[in-house]
Amino acid sequence: MPILLSALIVALPTYLYARLVRGIDRFEQEPAKYLFVAFVWGALPAAFLAAIFQTMLTLPITFIWDEATSMAANSIVFAPLTEELLKGLMVALIYLQRRREFDGWVDGIVYGSTVGFGFAYVENIIYLASADSPGQWVWLFILRVIVFGFMHGFYTSLIGIGFGVARHAASPARAFWSIALGWSAAIVTHAIHNASVTLADASDGQSLGVALLNYGLLIALMLGLRWVSKRHDREMFRAYLADEPPDVVPPRAYDALIGARSARQLDRSFCHLAGELAQRKRQLIRYGEPVAEEVARLRDQLRALNTSRGRLAAASPSG
Repeated sequence: MPILLSALIVALPTYLYARLVRGIDRFEQEPAKYLFVAFVWGALPAAFLAAIFQTMLTLPITFIWDEATSMAANSIVFAPLTEELLKGLMVALIYLQRRREFDGWVDGIVYGSTVGFGFAYVENIIYLASADSPGQWVWLFILRVIVFGFMHGFYTSLIGIGFGVARHAASPARAFWSIALGWSAAIVTHAIHNASVTLADASDGQSLGVALLNYGLLIALMLGLRWVSKRHDREMFRAYLADEPPDVVPPRAYDALIGARSARQLDRSFCHLAGELAQRKRQLIRYGEPVAEEVARLRDQLRALNTSRGRLAAASPSG
């Protein structure tokens, strides 16, 4: 299969995975330019440097023992260690340089998983390009892109959760341990998954159920995080937008945001501004961050949006 065609085919599920995770942050979505940089970092520098470091680390083992031992050590130890360290560097950079766009653990999941999907995209293309036959290509595509396509995003999302918790930690020590725990969890879960796949290969697929069980637990975890995120959003809107109706947020829109009404009536631009306002008010009131000017700007933008909609509604035919 030509490498370019493989790249085009893999691009679609990768995009869908990234969209799915980005949807966890329903109202205050992260800037597309930061997500693009995160994806590119995972796809190019992180993937390239990881390959170099893994080659350097496995060469002595190949020389002392054999290639099979070297491959097992790389899969279970060196790959999780080098890949998660390198992927996590971009999460750390966004956390340090763009803290206002890194508001908590939900943002950490989005940024971390985006880096992971970028890494998986290039890695999957490399594996597919090495297929010896169309049948092997299809099998690799199903296994790596469909069945286990979410794994790299999941590992690095744990790093993002660690940084997200550290964002509002009560002390520098707690922040440090949150980051360390998240990074360690990414490396360990990556190693467990790779070990289960290595075991499946060694047993001619008899242990593949272990790897599939890992993936099932991952799906359950992501669905749980999505539910927690929805609940967190509603509580934040209830706490920080309660004083905004009717001047800034219309009462019906406020009811929709806190779950008392259907949110389908709200368009994306309004939800984004309302989410930004709630998040900035939280930073101002709860953590004392200097964002008062942003709060005022967001209120003005919401008022202007409401006014323009009112004019459009008044000008539209009554039917």
